[in-house]
Amino acid sequence: MIGKRYLLTGGTSGLGEAMVLELVSRGAFVTVIGRSEEKLAALRAAYPERLDVIKADLNEPHEVERIRHLLTVNQPIFDGLINNAGFGYFKSFMSHTPEDIHDIINVNLTQTLQLTHMVIPYLRENSSIVNISSQAARVTTPYSAIYAASKAGLSSFSNALRMEHPDLHVMTVQTGPIATSFFSRADESGTYEGLTKKLQIDRYQLAQEIIDGILTKTLEINRPRWMHMSLTLYNLFPRLIEQQLERAFMSKSFDSE
Repeated sequence: MIGKRYLLTGGTSGLGEAMVLELVSRGAFVTVIGRSEEKLAALRAAYPERLDVIKADLNEPHEVERIRHLLTVNQPIFDGLINNAGFGYFKSFMSHTPEDIHDIINVNLTQTLQLTHMVIPYLRENSSIVNISSQAARVTTPYSAIYAASKAGLSSFSNALRMEHPDLHVMTVQTGPIATSFFSRADESGTYEGLTKKLQIDRYQLAQEIIDGILTKTLEINRPRWMHMSLTLYNLFPRLIEQQLERAFMSKSFDSE
């Protein structure tokens, strides 16, 4: 991986930051897209020879277009794109504002697809596109419907893109809860984070597995394994299992409409 160049979104915290550290430790060069000027500056100061940054909010179309302009002017060549930026809220559908709905779909799906569309011409043959999705894409998720819908769309996109571009390596990462600050935004009450504390995946271990997956051209990473196996069974009998395990499915139902 020494000398390889990757473009990564949402790289200033959580899993994204862990992947940046993993890539840099293996000798790769990383261009990080993020919103926080302060966090981007700290990353660049820590790895001045291995990292550059683009400050952009993927929820703002004009800032995404600025990325397009930078690509056109600089004509970079990448060995991979890692689409990691994303967020969601754990509350009922009707508790989401119209702005919530727009922003979640826009960041998690629409602008991710737009960025992929503009970056593919700058990828070497056999480069990797990694889409960080969620196990929520595979299961009925009440009180997280918008987030789940955006991730289901992203997983479906990954599968289609893989078949359209056999010259590229497309990997989908679908995980359960990860030990990051995601929950502080998704559920300010801290209830869900408390319920899943013992189940949360270590972000550094997951980052290592994702980068290993790039090297081995893995097509999917589903973690934790027990959740993936359970959801594979669920997909055979979804309505029956929803009825039998209704309480578990309603684990995010702690908001007030």
